[in-house]
Amino acid sequence: MSGDRPAHAGVYGVDQGRIMRTGIFNLVGAGVSALAGLALTVVVTRGFDASVAGVLFTLTSVFLILSAAALLGAETGVVYLLAQQRVRDETGRLRATVLVATAPVVVASLVLAVALWAAAPWFVAVTLPDAPDGTVAAVRVFAVFLPLSTLSGVHLAVGRGLGSTRPHVLVERVLRPGLQLIGVAAVLVAGWTSSAALALAWAAPYALAVIVAVLWSARLRRRAERAGGEPVAAPGREDWGRFWRYSTPRAGTGLAQLALQRLDVVLVAALRGPVDAALYTAATRFLVIGQLGGQALAQSVQHRFSGLLAQDQHDEANQLYRMTTTWLIMLTWPFYLTWAIFGGQLMSVFGEGYQAGGDAGVVGIVLSLTMLVATACGMVSTVQEMAGNTGVAFFQTMLALGVNVVLNIVLIPSYGIVGAALAWSAALLLKNLLPLFQLRRRHGLSPLSRGGLVAMAAAVGCYGALPLAARLALGDHPLVGVGAVLLATVLYAALIWRNRQALQLAGLRKLRRRPAAAPAQPTSPPVETLVR
Repeated sequence: MSGDRPAHAGVYGVDQGRIMRTGIFNLVGAGVSALAGLALTVVVTRGFDASVAGVLFTLTSVFLILSAAALLGAETGVVYLLAQQRVRDETGRLRATVLVATAPVVVASLVLAVALWAAAPWFVAVTLPDAPDGTVAAVRVFAVFLPLSTLSGVHLAVGRGLGSTRPHVLVERVLRPGLQLIGVAAVLVAGWTSSAALALAWAAPYALAVIVAVLWSARLRRRAERAGGEPVAAPGREDWGRFWRYSTPRAGTGLAQLALQRLDVVLVAALRGPVDAALYTAATRFLVIGQLGGQALAQSVQHRFSGLLAQDQHDEANQLYRMTTTWLIMLTWPFYLTWAIFGGQLMSVFGEGYQAGGDAGVVGIVLSLTMLVATACGMVSTVQEMAGNTGVAFFQTMLALGVNVVLNIVLIPSYGIVGAALAWSAALLLKNLLPLFQLRRRHGLSPLSRGGLVAMAAAVGCYGALPLAARLALGDHPLVGVGAVLLATVLYAALIWRNRQALQLAGLRKLRRRPAAAPAQPTSPPVETLVR
């Protein structure tokens, strides 16, 4: 790293201000998605019978797991290879890469959709024997929309690979969740209480999402091709081999990662019934909200890691890794600490019967403390995959999934949703700590810096010690909690601003300015100055 680079200069040929603009844009989208998801959960838990809510949450988990299976790892392969083709001036091969990624995904999604349609009665009998009428029809609704979900996922990844996160944010974080919320609310107002009607309201927005995603990705690809050579007429054996050698291990990894997030809901439904599945989904909804922030930040820099590591620029990749880990801690630790302390009270938003005698509060404490450790590891999975280590990532994720499944089967029958939370916690720790060790040993990358430690101390002091002291001194009244969190937020903001240099937030002053010129020998092609 150059010693005379200005304080705000960053990595990958751009300054921190540009990365920060991208991150803020993605965080706004994640915030919209989080609020829409939370509102949808509240509408379902308050407006429908718990058994119907449990069926919806279970089937959406199955739908997302099958979507990940049908994607075959292509979404990560698209980001990885398109980013490298831009860096290496191989834009003439972009179209071939997209075609190579899309064709097998379409075939796989159609096969799984037909299988799900045919197996719907058997699946309901085995997994949801106590489900209300209409559940088989609901499964078949999800089968119809499965290919649209996977095709949308590939084409939204094209935008990220070409350096633009706008399609993903606007379609996946704003358009689709917003339409799902509107659709479910409309079903409630109309008085349609069947599982099939809820399933249709939740899945139908994928039809519009895929149209927008395909058109937008084609526009971005043509724009990138105009800056490079003549497009390749058709993909060759080299294109197929290069893409699927990277993506095939990622297929299992992506499926295992989503199974880690969703399979426990299905197991709770199978072992304890759809009512407990609804309770567990509500209890873990706040964890999903926190994860969206991390995903938004990861998507902002995913293609940058690929470009840097492809050129063996490990020092700059490590700087980017530490900077984004600091921002991730600063962003998410206040949320998880608040959830750990007030999780039981926050569950009341989902309606009567969703506090379950304190079990939901225990779930919140277990998972929020686990996520403090996970976020301190940074976006470790993203860095590992962009370094090309998809095979290692696959085995590590499968190991974590195996631990999760075994512990769920052992713990859920006796401990219910608390057992599911303990199983998920063990798997999350394993999934983050193993790749962290591997990145350190193989690439010399580590997530923590002085800024990360400062962010930890500020978050624990403001959102941990202060609310706990307030509760001990003044009791558990909701107004005490609200006041403590508001005071913590004011103090936290002041500490962040005071330590903005250590937290690498110098780019905040430049958010409204045009980004600084790239170095004399840029590490990437010229990029737009607009938010990406």
